[in-house]
Amino acid sequence: MKKVIILCVLSLMVFLYVILSDGTSGNLKAENTKSFGELERLKNALSNPLEQYVSIVFIGDSITWGMSAAGNPVNFKMGRDGTLSDIRDNFESLSFVNQFKRYIGSEYMAGAPPLLSNWDASPNGESIAVYKKEILLFPEGENFEIVTEGNVRPHEVVESKDSISNKFLCFQIDSSANGTGIIRFNFTGKEFTLSYGSTASSMDYELLVNGMSQGIFSTMVGFDGNLAGFDNHRTHTFDYVEDALIEIKTVKNNFEGPQALKIGGVLIDKTVKISNQGIIGATARSYLKRNLEGNTSGDGIAITDEDRYIFIQLGTNDRREKDSLIFKGNLQKLINKVKPNRALILMCANPVVNENPENYHFNMEEVCNVINQTAEENQIDFINNYAIFKDLKSSNYLADSLHPNDYGHEQIYRNIVHSLEQRQGAW
Repeated sequence: MKKVIILCVLSLMVFLYVILSDGTSGNLKAENTKSFGELERLKNALSNPLEQYVSIVFIGDSITWGMSAAGNPVNFKMGRDGTLSDIRDNFESLSFVNQFKRYIGSEYMAGAPPLLSNWDASPNGESIAVYKKEILLFPEGENFEIVTEGNVRPHEVVESKDSISNKFLCFQIDSSANGTGIIRFNFTGKEFTLSYGSTASSMDYELLVNGMSQGIFSTMVGFDGNLAGFDNHRTHTFDYVEDALIEIKTVKNNFEGPQALKIGGVLIDKTVKISNQGIIGATARSYLKRNLEGNTSGDGIAITDEDRYIFIQLGTNDRREKDSLIFKGNLQKLINKVKPNRALILMCANPVVNENPENYHFNMEEVCNVINQTAEENQIDFINNYAIFKDLKSSNYLADSLHPNDYGHEQIYRNIVHSLEQRQGAW
């Protein structure tokens, strides 16, 4: 109960900060973002109910992890080896990733409470937040194609208080007729639920995903647990698909006479998963070697096939490389490993005080320039979290010589949201 209260208070603080901001929040401007459409693609995915499953991953180092942000574990060094088995952050912390998670839950998922979990190989933390909300769609409009083939009458939309949507789409086909009714729509995700009516003369339907049959299903009363009326739901699950063509086709059964398929709606269990895969001490080289596909750590792979939106913020620790060209090469290798079929957003981190040339061979400004150039060469969206602090004293946004304090994390979070929403000025 105590954790629930804390999370509610934090969510309220974020909401009030957004609403009451007086515009004194630094250099949050649209020019801090260079866009090739990946952020727009993410925003569309978050808003589109037919993108049922949206998985976002943050890759980074201790700044992404949230070290020095209030509310994070202080025993983060315990058992640390730079892999996915390291201790992770607490969701209640004020890190920029957690504030972004709460924003998505509030703005896109109707304030749904997060379902918190952690990476399986990690002994402690809450690195994963999942938000869910149910969306009811009626099969009509630009996102749905309704067609008939053969000797059948056109479909009808019939008003009905018994239906979940107060209406139903009806295909009616005589058992002696040769024809089919079809509902088509594009879909990204793993599951949806059909609401349908059931009578003694209800027909069957076949579900196809990208042309592959998932089976034939009955809507006739008394079969598969179907009850008379419209209080019938069937959830269809399958392997994750991206922009797949879904087809629901009528199939006649043994009933003699007119048969009907009555669809009251498509229920979408909209799911957004956000994972913080920041690893303390990580560089582009070490992250690629220890945490991505092909690693031998035994702690898993930071990005799965279902993760389609990847924020990458590395470079602060890469200054130990002999020169920035080596960092650039390692970053490119990481991009090559991650990019196929995914939307990537590169970010550069905040300015730091510790630029000792005995330890670091190039500075954070050069890091930012390399990331910006690499993003442009790969046509990847770029968020500049360095420039937003250029007019501020380091003591205002740093907790030490390197890591942002709570104010610094707040500004990074707000800059990311500015970039996602393409807002101008303060908010």
